[in-house]
Amino acid sequence: MFTDIRFVLNCIANDTNLQTPVSNIVSLVEDGSDDPIFVEKLCRMLFRVYSDNGMFEESIWVFDYMEKSGFKIRDKFCRVLLLALNKRGQMDMCFSFFRRMVGANVDITAHSMTTVIHGLCKGGKVEKAKDLMEEMVSKGIEPKLLTYNILINGYCINGTVDKAFKMKAIMEQKGFEPNAFTYNIIAGGLCKLKRYDEAKMWSFAVIKRGFPHDVVTFSTLVNILSKTGNLEKAKLLFESMEKWGVRPDIFTYNTLIDGYRKKGNLEETKWLFEEMEKGGVRPDTTTYTTLIDEYCKKGKMEEAHKLLGHMEAKGVRVDTVTYTALIDGYCKKENLEEANRLFEEMEKRGVRYDTFTYSSLIDGYCKKVKMEEAHKRMDHMEARGLRPDTKGNMEEAHKLKGLMEVWEVGVGTVTYNTLIDGYCKKGNIEEAKRLFEEMEKLGVRYDTVTYSSLIDGWCKKGKMEEAHKLRGHMEARGVKPNIVTYNALIDGYCKKGQLEEAKRLFEEMENRGVRADNVTYNTLIYGYCKKGEMMEAHKLRVGMEEVGNIPDVYTYASLIHGEILSRKSSEALKLFSEMKQRGILPNVCTYTTIVLELSKQGRTDEALRLYDEMKEYGITPNDCLYSLKVGSQVPRS
Repeated sequence: MFTDIRFVLNCIANDTNLQTPVSNIVSLVEDGSDDPIFVEKLCRMLFRVYSDNGMFEESIWVFDYMEKSGFKIRDKFCRVLLLALNKRGQMDMCFSFFRRMVGANVDITAHSMTTVIHGLCKGGKVEKAKDLMEEMVSKGIEPKLLTYNILINGYCINGTVDKAFKMKAIMEQKGFEPNAFTYNIIAGGLCKLKRYDEAKMWSFAVIKRGFPHDVVTFSTLVNILSKTGNLEKAKLLFESMEKWGVRPDIFTYNTLIDGYRKKGNLEETKWLFEEMEKGGVRPDTTTYTTLIDEYCKKGKMEEAHKLLGHMEAKGVRVDTVTYTALIDGYCKKENLEEANRLFEEMEKRGVRYDTFTYSSLIDGYCKKVKMEEAHKRMDHMEARGLRPDTKGNMEEAHKLKGLMEVWEVGVGTVTYNTLIDGYCKKGNIEEAKRLFEEMEKLGVRYDTVTYSSLIDGWCKKGKMEEAHKLRGHMEARGVKPNIVTYNALIDGYCKKGQLEEAKRLFEEMENRGVRADNVTYNTLIYGYCKKGEMMEAHKLRVGMEEVGNIPDVYTYASLIHGEILSRKSSEALKLFSEMKQRGILPNVCTYTTIVLELSKQGRTDEALRLYDEMKEYGITPNDCLYSLKVGSQVPRS
């Protein structure tokens, strides 16, 4: 009978001519039945039908009707709507409905709370998700391991891995042991921040702790090895996956293909592409684009075009990056007709242009001295709201700067910032200074990024007087220093041993409301440890925790090294033990410091155990540790 009723309700929900208020539907049933259980079941069914059909407002009407009618509303019943809203990305409504559940005294379970937390994290609202969990804990609802892992993952995706470490520590205090998923998401988060040494240790921890080997662990390690230039090791690990009963996935293949592309090894990328097709792994947009880009860079436009055809035949989406690689390749070959055809094809297919697409085509026209066409593209670009500026790519910035000067178009702040930052990072401070002076002559506005890049450049050169002058220039122009500016200056003064000036800047930034981060604290801690002022270093370590910053591997490495220099090896060993208990895996410097100290004390067995441990984690020992022999020989210092 209920199957028939559900069919009728589905018809009512989906036919606009039949749709009617919930109260009317229920009244019709109540008129023909005096059984409240039957009416309650009908409401539950109607709630599910509306939720399944994406009619969320109507679902909430049912909820309101049931609450007013005094029906018992269970958490499991409400979760149908929470899951449906989460799936559709309707997180504001999901969160609002969850609040309604709490207000209606529904017995909330950890499952429903976790569903809402998952949705908030997917939407980037990790702090809101954490606040919700804390509120629910205060109401007696205890999170599950999955809840904590979702929050840790949210922080890692947001790039706030230090907050992920803090959440992991809270999770462990509550008696939950991290699982393979915990370690893998932290390793992935560290990879995004290019903290590959730490990421490698977290990935190896999965294997060391005896968790089942899965594709995520292997793929993360392959990614780390590829990104750090260890392609041969990455390939060996990739080839060993089958022996462990793990099949590589699209991420594993794409990581290796990209690694070999960056090395310019086209043959290896082709071999991997063929292997993935043989293995039943379907290449995606990233796979095809990586290969197409490599063919284009090598001037093999025929092969690139064939691969584009293959990609389209397989129904794989061609995106902006794919088209831009091809357009750039054809422009470099001076085949502007084909480049222009692809450009127009992008528009027909609704594929978005970006600055790189335009700059490739404009550069092609300029090389052919077709300045009228170049001007048209420039106008088209500006009409689309794309600024002739680019971030993070010096070659593109130089290209656009040159073109804009030819056309007498004002070069923007972002282009200059890209170039100044690039030259500073390369150590060419004189060229960066020249560009800075050029900006002033042309009346191009300086911003915090301009000053911070140049100040950092002077600090890295040890020219603190120049950095200080520039900081004065910055303040006089009304440009406020930010955390990057202060960190650069503090680092410069610490390296010069001018700790008083570094500490003064630290206090100044706090007074101005610029919140110190881990880089700030670690720089100062390292400076004090180097000078043997351990009391000040430990005060800073306590201070950083009080404001919510979590000590990391660099904090502990500095403190351990400082205690060894101060001849307090017992304190150093305590810190080493503490960092491991907190889930912070030591780096090669920390292991080396401790192993050497244990060896000097004649505690060879302990030293060798740690030496083996670091190798298990995939950390390559320093040269000074290779002389450590079983039983007697002490490593050279």
